Amino acid sequence: MEHQVNDTAKEQPQETPMSRRQLLKALIAAGGAVSASTLLPGEWARPLVEVGVLPAHAQASVVPTDTPTPTPRPTYAIIGCYALNAAGGGIIGATDTLETYAQIAPSTSGIQLRRTITLDEPGHPQNGVVDSITGPTDALGILQPSNFDLGTLSPAISSGVERITILWEFVDPNDGSNTCQNNVDIV
Repeated sequence: MEHQVNDTAKEQPQETPMSRRQLLKALIAAGGAVSASTLLPGEWARPLVEVGVLPAHAQASVVPTDTPTPTPRPTYAIIGCYALNAAGGGIIGATDTLETYAQIAPSTSGIQLRRTITLDEPGHPQNGVVDSITGPTDALGILQPSNFDLGTLSPAISSGVERITILWEFVDPNDGSNTCQNNVDIV
């Protein structure tokens, strides 16, 4: 008796249908591997590193990160102005010497002020501005210019008739814009 082999009984590989999605994935994976193999070098080489030296000025240069904001300039104010006789009193006679001073805030040296003395006596030959002086404030913010001698006015001014006006103002309007004024009646 012969032994027969049934070929149909052997297991044959079963074909399973592949979806379009699975087919595309497989093609992309295979194509990617082929593309990558063409880009890789045939032999690995040691990497090249180039080292340079910066010029001296470039090594010390600082690159600004943004534009600095300018600091605003302080504004000053005349906070007081005074006119006294040379003895320090407030009564001014026709031949007295005027002692004047003004003070600014905040206290700062070097701010230019102008003192203008005006005689208000219609008909007097020196009616109007008789003295104007400019000077810097000291560290306390005070300007005390030289005294003004009323006795130097010619002809002499009359008691009880004249008025002297002392006006203080900033020379540079950017420093401040207010003024201070003394009206002094001559007694």
